[in-house]
Amino acid sequence: MTEYPNIKRVLSTVYNCDNGLSLDVAKRLYVRSQKTSPGAAELKRELREALNDPSVSWKYLLCNDGYEVIDVESEEEARKFAVEVLWEPIDVTSG
Repeated sequence: MTEYPNIKRVLSTVYNCDNGLSLDVAKRLYVRSQKTSPGAAELKRELREALNDPSVSWKYLLCNDGYEVIDVESEEEARKFAVEVLWEPIDVTSG
């Protein structure tokens, strides 16, 4: 599996369940941070690549030994959650 450091960084910081933020608050923080981040374009590129790569385990990216965002039952559910929290909030098609 390809490494996606920017995706992992966002998941392990903004969306990490240990931070105690509600999902709505985390999404707002994520959107705000991406508006000013010099790495926003690279994150968008990673998202496009990862969401089109069938070998990516979104279950693993969302819940692993390093951090936990959400523990879901299936890869399909994990991918759907990733789209909801990573792709849709920043309107990836605009950049």
